[in-house]
Amino acid sequence: MQLKNLLCETRTYTEKTYKHSHCYSQLILPLQGSLFIKTDKHELSLDENHLFLLPPECYHSFNSNSINKFLVLDIPRENSLILLEDMFKYEMHQVLDDRWKAIRYLLLEETRNPNKRGLSDLVNYAYSFLLDEARSISIQYIHDNFQEQISIDKLAAIENFNVSYYIEWFNKKTGMTPNVYIQKLRLEKAKEYLIDTDLSILMISQLVGYEQQSSLTRLFIKHQELSPSAYRKKYREMAKSSSI
Repeated sequence: MQLKNLLCETRTYTEKTYKHSHCYSQLILPLQGSLFIKTDKHELSLDENHLFLLPPECYHSFNSNSINKFLVLDIPRENSLILLEDMFKYEMHQVLDDRWKAIRYLLLEETRNPNKRGLSDLVNYAYSFLLDEARSISIQYIHDNFQEQISIDKLAAIENFNVSYYIEWFNKKTGMTPNVYIQKLRLEKAKEYLIDTDLSILMISQLVGYEQQSSLTRLFIKHQELSPSAYRKKYREMAKSSSI
C-alpha cells in the first residue's frame, strides 16, 4: 500500500533535553552513538544495537551526550499503520538484528534517492516485522518483567502453547531459547546502568534480576570477556578520549 507524507531522514541530537509528543508514529534506528529517551514506560539509552518505536501521542523526553546520528521515520496516522497502533499500545525497544540492519541500510539508501519511490514499500516491509513482534505477547512480557524470575511454563501459558512447542516457536522467532533471550536482555539493561549511572555493581545486579553480584559478573565475562566494573571503566575511558 502506498503510504502518504512519510518522512525519512538522518538526525542528530544535542545535550539539551527536549520534551514533547506528536500525532505520528516514529521509528528510530541508530547509526552512531546513543540517545537517552524517557517515556512513561521506558527510560533507556538507545544505542547502536537497538531500535525504538514511539506510537502517536506518546509524551517523551530525549537528549544525547555523545556524538550521534540516527535514521528517523515519521509516519502519519492516516497511513495503514493505524492497524499497528490498534494491536499494541506501548513503545517497542527491540534488538537491531541482521534483518533490521539490512532494512536500515535500504532506508538509508532511499533517503539519498530524490524521488524516494521505494520508501513506502520499505516501510510496509519493516512494519510487517513489528506487527509480528506485536503479536508476541510473551516476548513483551519478558521485556516488562525481565528483572523477575520468569518460568518457561508461564511464557508458554501466555501464548497458549505447550512448553515443548513454545521453546521451538520462540527459537524460530528469536534465534535463541527463552532463557538465553532473558540473559541477553538483562545484560543489555545492565550495560545501560553501568554507562548511565554510578550505581554499585550489586545494586545493578539486583535491578536486572540477580540476587548475587557474582551472577552478573559471570554473565559479563561469558559475553563481554570483561567484568561489569571493567566494562564500565573501559566504556568511560573510551567516551572521555572521544570527547577530547
